[in-house]
Amino acid sequence: MASRLLHAERILNRFSDAIGTFSAILLLLLIANVFYDVVMRYLFNDVSIGMQELEWHLFSMIFLFGVSYALQTDGHVRVDVFYERLTPRR
Repeated sequence: MASRLLHAERILNRFSDAIGTFSAILLLLLIANVFYDVVMRYLFNDVSIGMQELEWHLFSMIFLFGVSYALQTDGHVRVDVFYERLTPRR
């Protein structure tokens, strides 16, 4: 039973790593999209609603896919409001 659980954990960790890589690629696309949008808006006075919508879609995908990778690598932001006020015993 333990070996099955370890095998399942390895598979899920690999999947989470792949999702993290996918999120990093999406982040690069988001940066390129925002750069393009800013250049077109301020240098050429051309606004694209579609590119602005794509920014929101890319951002939401990065957030939703990146959460599993952040939790796996302990990279998420913690708010230890409760823990810092408790004694070690509690």
